[in-house]
Amino acid sequence: MKIAFAVLNWFLGLLFVLLFLLALYSRYYFSSLFLLLIVILLVPPLREFVSQHLGIPLPLWVRLTLTPVLFFLFVSLVFRGMGNPDSIYKNPEIEQRLMAIYEAKMEQWPVPYKSRTIRTSYGRIYIIVSGPEKAPPVFLLHASAMASWSWLNNIEGLNRHYRTYAIDTIGDAGRSVLDDVTRFPDDGQKLAELYAEIMDSLGIPMAYFIGASQGGFIATHMALYRPERVKKLILCGPMGYTGTISSVLRILLTTMFPVKPVQKSTIHWAFGTDPRVNHMVKDWFELILEGVISRQARPQPFTQQDLHRLPMPVLLLLGQRDGLVGNPEKAIRLVKSVPRIQVAILDTGHLIGAEKPDQFNQKVIDFIETESP
Repeated sequence: MKIAFAVLNWFLGLLFVLLFLLALYSRYYFSSLFLLLIVILLVPPLREFVSQHLGIPLPLWVRLTLTPVLFFLFVSLVFRGMGNPDSIYKNPEIEQRLMAIYEAKMEQWPVPYKSRTIRTSYGRIYIIVSGPEKAPPVFLLHASAMASWSWLNNIEGLNRHYRTYAIDTIGDAGRSVLDDVTRFPDDGQKLAELYAEIMDSLGIPMAYFIGASQGGFIATHMALYRPERVKKLILCGPMGYTGTISSVLRILLTTMFPVKPVQKSTIHWAFGTDPRVNHMVKDWFELILEGVISRQARPQPFTQQDLHRLPMPVLLLLGQRDGLVGNPEKAIRLVKSVPRIQVAILDTGHLIGAEKPDQFNQKVIDFIETESP
């Protein structure tokens, strides 16, 4: 037992040494002092030196108490320093560079479109509208940190059949803007009320919902709290179904330490190694990690009891190599009690629609066009 504890102690000590060095590299000079104190607490030679020469006793209970407190102070100071009280962007330059990328991505949008900006109780919502005016409406809710331009690989195929409304998530990077960055829809019911408000402004009583990642988390809440507005639900690697806590922690750590090798590793972990997908997201996502602190609901795990209440037909698409969602079998076990669900596993990473657009579009179209039992 003592040997195991000593090994764990050294492992944690070396881990915090690495975090301390990354903090210095990232120029968190003041806040890195808290990590240095943790290193002193955990690394035996340093702890003994301080205890003997300064006469400060450091028993186990002191170390167990101080380590999480010091780490919390470090994280709090880092995010306070990164934040902007008036914006989700660290500085105006980050926002301008992201919007330039957004504009360049929209030049690749393969079909004619209209931009809509709607006033809501939380701020301005930006929507990309395309497809035949009289076609069935489909709402497209993008993955976190991606914005609506990320549907550009799918939109041409979907618009042959549907009128699509690609919505920039408010509080996330994109063209939707919060009136107050301290006030945003931070739980499922508020999210559902916001999207019902958007539908009312557009004059759409009911629509098909397609949600990717965080968009799937939002769409699920829309289906749970406002089921009369959701005709069918399509979820693509949705958050809240598995892997949520570990995924959020990794993104937070990468945001705190925007080191190029760490960013590259995180991009491959999150989006897979498909070269076309990596080329599509690289510049945008690196800027997100460098200077955006989003204000949106954190994806809490759903329960079987929650999902059992979904009354409409549901299509769940999972990527076999999805680092964010993790093992697809866990998600399948979670949804086994959903009464009207279909599940398909594709050989993709997290951005299923971007990586396999033709296969994704066909599954969506087949699901929507099939008569519900």
